[in-house]
Amino acid sequence: MKLNASATVSLRPMTKIDLDVVRQWRNAPETREKMFTTHEIKPDEHAAWFERVQRDDTKRFYVVCIEGTDIGMVSFTDINQENRRAEWGFYKAPNAPTGVGVVMLHAALNHAFDTLGLKQVDSRVLAINPKVLHLHNKLGFTQIGEAIAYDPDENAIPYVDFALTIDVWRLREPSIRQQRPSNSQQSKTL
Repeated sequence: MKLNASATVSLRPMTKIDLDVVRQWRNAPETREKMFTTHEIKPDEHAAWFERVQRDDTKRFYVVCIEGTDIGMVSFTDINQENRRAEWGFYKAPNAPTGVGVVMLHAALNHAFDTLGLKQVDSRVLAINPKVLHLHNKLGFTQIGEAIAYDPDENAIPYVDFALTIDVWRLREPSIRQQRPSNSQQSKTL
């Protein structure tokens, strides 16, 4: 797959068929180490989680595809229809091409505001994840504050709270769209 400015990007609801590959992406060491929950997810745990979230109207999970190739997962959780807000999360396939993050998240934010009808997307990013912190700033998110969560062993997990409103996204989106890789930029093949 070549990543270029005219590549077709789509989000499709995650299904049981996707569970194995999404779990593999989530269990990749480079993904796990940047999550609030860092243990390796077992197949039965993943299946039970999926059964729970399928019955929860406040959660939506999508597989992101570029030119028909699955390249990542995006979620919207804590969806509040009254105030039209949700928190998002995401990760890409470990072998996804360089630059896929911006392309994937551009499509996800358009989906959040245009399809889900959200007015604000919230995010929590681990303080030890400089690439994703930078990506949130690039996309137009505003840093709201810093906080600490605790893992099951009571270890502190510092994170940064972000928010992006539809109004800020509408102003920022054209420049993000223009930053998508062009045909002349080098990209890896899956």
